[in-house]
Amino acid sequence: MMNIRCTMRVAALVAGMALAASPALAAPVGAGTPATARAKLVKPLVLTATRSLDFGTITLGTVAAAGENVTMTQAGAVTCGSGGLVCSGTPVSAAYNVKGTNNQVVQVFAVASPLTNANDGSTLSFTPNAPATVTLPNSGTAGTNFNVGGSIKIMPTTTDGVYSGNINVTVDYQ
Repeated sequence: MMNIRCTMRVAALVAGMALAASPALAAPVGAGTPATARAKLVKPLVLTATRSLDFGTITLGTVAAAGENVTMTQAGAVTCGSGGLVCSGTPVSAAYNVKGTNNQVVQVFAVASPLTNANDGSTLSFTPNAPATVTLPNSGTAGTNFNVGGSIKIMPTTTDGVYSGNINVTVDYQ
């Protein structure tokens, strides 16, 4: 009988310790304000070059040792260096059309690229000037148009010839 009491006491003591060591179970609680889920779906962007940039004709004169910049605005206006160059012809800026989802802001990225002389392979660095963003006014076929200007630096050692190359423009939703 003593053994049974001792065994019962040990069992009661072990059960009491187990209860004291277990955390109290509580009812599940939800957030006071639940989180929400959201997904924004947009159409893929379509970028099309609709006109190429043309600086016109640049007549080389006495070019300053540091070089002279020929700059075209996005609207197509040309500034022809500081005196050693003469610009003529009918310059035009490049034009692009971008299509996508209605009322979305689109970032425009344009990076410098080389223009290569068809006669001797020499290059000029072309630095584009594009809008940072454009807003798409509709989701239809029209899209929105934007222009890209840029600049080239003419050095005293620049050779004559026709220089050409690609304008590297990409777009992405903001």
